[in-house]
Parts: sequence; structure tokens; C-alpha cells
Amino acid sequence: MSLHRAVPRRVSCASLVTALILALVAMGLPAQQALAAPSDVQTIYRFPTDEPVIALTFDCGSDIGYTVQILDTAKEKDVRLTFGMTGAWAQANPDLVRRMVDEGHQLINHSWDHPEFTVIGSAQRADQLRRTEDVVRSLTGYEMRPYFRPPYGSMNDSVLADLAANGYTYNIMWSVDTRGWQGRSIEAITHETLAGAAPGAIVLMHVGATSLDGLALGGIIDQLRARGYRFATIEEFVTGRIGPTVRYFPETGHWVGHGFLSYWQRFGGLRIFGYPISEEFVENGVTVQYFERARFEWHPGAAPERYDVLLGHLGREVAAGRAGEAPFQPVQGGDDANCTFYPQTGHRLCFGFRDYWRVNGGLAIFGYPISEEFVENGVTVQYFERQRFEYHPEAPPSWRVMGGLLGRQVLTMQPR
Repeated sequence: MSLHRAVPRRVSCASLVTALILALVAMGLPAQQALAAPSDVQTIYRFPTDEPVIALTFDCGSDIGYTVQILDTAKEKDVRLTFGMTGAWAQANPDLVRRMVDEGHQLINHSWDHPEFTVIGSAQRADQLRRTEDVVRSLTGYEMRPYFRPPYGSMNDSVLADLAANGYTYNIMWSVDTRGWQGRSIEAITHETLAGAAPGAIVLMHVGATSLDGLALGGIIDQLRARGYRFATIEEFVTGRIGPTVRYFPETGHWVGHGFLSYWQRFGGLRIFGYPISEEFVENGVTVQYFERARFEWHPGAAPERYDVLLGHLGREVAAGRAGEAPFQPVQGGDDANCTFYPQTGHRLCFGFRDYWRVNGGLAIFGYPISEEFVENGVTVQYFERQRFEYHPEAPPSWRVMGGLLGRQVLTMQPR
């Protein structure tokens, strides 16, 4: 007997759905909840991608622990994290929650006070979700839906259906658990993370004082970057915003990423800056990266239109101690058709060097002149705050004026 005969042909599917909703409402069940199904929720352990991108996630469910250090490290390393946020933690630490949002991190709902969702009922689950989203929204205006992380990773079909009913359609698990909460050492945490690293991996860590995850974070980021990985939030994975933001330069064996790469590409590239000759690292409290002709420095908030990148004063560093030499002594002068005088440093900029300066970025790229033109080692040169211009008449026209390899020179001067 065909099962289709149990439904009269004249009754439409829409009529059946409407009747079902009315019946469930009459029984006291919200229509949205009644119609939600476990299949409405996507449970994610790892993202399907070949891109070398990893999500670093921290759960906030107990004490403050190393949260401040975690945020400081993320800011220093220019990495966006994902925080599994309990409402109780958010309520107890409003300033830290605001800082997380202000600095571009993602927050996902992790319940109010971390109960095991499989042992509480639907009404309690809804209350746990609602209270958490309400307190975070009131503190920051941030909306955590549709992302949820289940306490203890505990779930079943009933839990998933309730998540869907409350607007949470992404259930975020993990592929790497550092198990820092077990009191493991920084070395063990780092090894666990690196061993599980893979494109699309989701790493689970905790902010609490019982876990050294926060203290291991900086080394983990550095070692993953050395392997070619970059980082994204859960939302960036879900929305597909993980396109290549790093580039490997086989000519020198180094990577350039994020704002440094954007700056390199937009403001001069190979001709002005040369190839990278180091990875990113912290020098005198500033994240820097050396190139053959420049040092990029990351200064958050200094120049958003230039990716918050400033160029180091390599010209001044190389010319340190030469102020008494004739070419570095200020001169008297004014502007004319061939030269511009800069009273800020007391030097002129003339002819082909002036043309090159103007065309290739001027003050923001090279700074003011700090010497006159003169001959050094058989080459006509002029020093600027950030560079040394060199004139090579034997070169093709577009390369007759070029920047000196000051990045290489300064980097070799640094103590190691």
C-alpha cells in the first residue's frame, strides 16, 4: 500500500505545514522551536580549505587568567582571535569584552555559565543563550548569533534543534585541543598545536589561569607563520573572507603578510623596497620587517590609510655620526626651477633626485633630505631620513636613480 494515499491529493503541503504549526502552538510550543531540526545546524570541526589558514579560539568561562596578555599578544602580532564567551564571564569583565570587540576579535556564544547542554531542558537552553547574547549586546552592541560553542563539546539532536530554534546555526567545535586546562607546559601546548596544524584547523584554548595557553600564544603564532600559516576568525572562514593575504618570496626565502604586504604592493613594491630579508619580528617594542631598501614598522592607529605602516629612518641610522661632514651640514638656500630647499633639515633636493622623490612617494616614503648631493665610493648619492638615493648612469633609464640597500646594511648592524 502506497503511503501517499494517506494524504488526500487536494490538501497542499502549505496547508499541512500551517495546520501543524497551529496544532503545536495550541500545545504551547513556539512554532519556530517546533519546526527547528538538528539538520538546520552545521557542526564544524575543521573548515574545508587548501589555504594555509588556521582559526585560533579561546574559551572564556572561568577567571580572567591570561586574557590581558592574550589580547596584547594578538595586537602585537596583528592576529584576530575568536572567543567562546560565557555570559557570566562577560558580565564580570565588561572592559575586556569591549576591548575584544574594539580590536576586531570575534565573540561566539558559549552559554551563560557553562552547563552541559545535554542535561538541561529546552527552556533552560534558550535562557542560557538569550542571557549571554543580551549582556554582550548591552556592553558592546555586538551580535553573536549565529555562532555557538557547546560547553564541554556536549551535544545531541535535541540540543542542535534548540540551537536552530534560537537562531544559532553554526555549532563550532575544534580539531586541535591544546589541553592547556590540564596544566600542561608551554612546550607541550605548543607541540600539540603544531602537530595538529592543518589548513582550516580550529584550535581550542582557554584564557583561565589554570591554562598556560595564553603564555604559549606568541610562540605558537610565530612558529605557525614560519610554516606559512596565517590566521582568521570563525566568521571569516564561514563568510569566505580568507583569501590570500600573504606572499612567499623564494628569492630571499621570506613571507610578507597582511598590512605589510598591502603596503609593499601599493606604495612601491620591488623597485622601491626590494625583497623581504627577514620575517616579522619585534624590535624595540615595535613589530617590524626588513626589506632590502626599507624597514616596515607597524604603528596601530598612526596611519590607517597606509595600513598603519610607517617606514623606519634608515637613512638617519646609517648616517649617524656624520653630521660634521660637509655634505651633511645645513646650507642656505631657496627654491628655483631645478631645486627645492627644505628648511626642516636645511638641505636642497635637485634635478633627477627631486623628480624621483616626487614621483615615488615623496615625504611619506623617503622623508626629508639630510644631506646634499655628493660622491661616495664613486657614486653620486644623497641621504634622506629613510633612504639613500644613488645615481647609476650606466643603468637603464628607469633604474638610473635607485634607493640604496639600507635595509641590508642596517640589519647587519643589529646585534644578534
